Amino acid sequence: MTAHPVAFVDEAFIRLHQHPGAYLFAAVLVDAEDLPDVIAAARQAADPHGEFHASDLYRRGHIQPIEDMLDTTEAHAGWTLMIAQAPMGEHQEAARQAALTQLLRQLNDQKVRDVVLDTRASPREQLDTQLQGRKVNPSDLPDITTYRRLVRGQHINARMRLQHVDDRHQPALWLPDVTAWAFQRALVFDEPQWWSRVASVATIHDAATGRELSLTNDRTAPPTGERGPQIQSQSAQNSLSSASFYTLNGGTTNRTQGPGHLYSALLDQAVEARSASTAVAVQASIAALSANVDRLTTAISATTQNRALPDHSHPSDADAGSIDAGSQAEAPTAYREPSEPELG
Repeated sequence: MTAHPVAFVDEAFIRLHQHPGAYLFAAVLVDAEDLPDVIAAARQAADPHGEFHASDLYRRGHIQPIEDMLDTTEAHAGWTLMIAQAPMGEHQEAARQAALTQLLRQLNDQKVRDVVLDTRASPREQLDTQLQGRKVNPSDLPDITTYRRLVRGQHINARMRLQHVDDRHQPALWLPDVTAWAFQRALVFDEPQWWSRVASVATIHDAATGRELSLTNDRTAPPTGERGPQIQSQSAQNSLSSASFYTLNGGTTNRTQGPGHLYSALLDQAVEARSASTAVAVQASIAALSANVDRLTTAISATTQNRALPDHSHPSDADAGSIDAGSQAEAPTAYREPSEPELG
């Protein structure tokens, strides 16, 4: 029996002045039997650093480990799913849960049974949770609530398990960490060269609709159904040019002047996908309403026809009139003077 893939998940978000923002989830799918090799490769890519956080390494000027981890992801990922909730909206937690909902749905479609998500709990919170005998860190409760809601609603398989793990103890989480960072870097600074290292084994999905989006320089997305864990198209492999040079102090976008080209192109695709989804939903509602009207019209017509047919089970009008007249003649009549009060 074929083992189900394991998904390792990390997040990144964009919340800047004069920027619509985004909440991002990266899920790297790994075959269970390949997990020991993936962990070994991740440790080698991070060497000589004992831990790996792409944002910290970048700030300290350590570029090589980031490149090596991206190459490790490209080599070992069965597939990578990026979920983008854009714009962020007013409530960051709501954006996170919307993105997580879509992510779990997508992973369920890929027959994933184990989802390992980097915890948001600090080391102190994790220790307190253990000392108090609780199973879930308070910071991770919103994710668990979303997961349980999807299971109860039968939107995901009840056999799927969601586990929060500290990435200090699981090197496989370094793969989604660097993937989410690379995608964030492209959207904030218009630097696609990092993302281009994993673009051939990744798809981007809108959190609201699940529709596939693309991070391309020509604002065009590959045809629907062309990419996926089992099918890699030529456009998937060449969606971005890797000829761009690296910069240590940001790309072409100024943070204070709002979103850049790549973010704007992605947001346009997301808005278009949601508009199309809304139009389809409206058309479906209209079709359902029309069908109900047709059924109601048919029922009314049948009822009218039944009433128009003669009913031979009752006496004729003349006989009925005679019966009514006789009944009225035999029935006693009560009379009370208008001025006489009613007695109880």
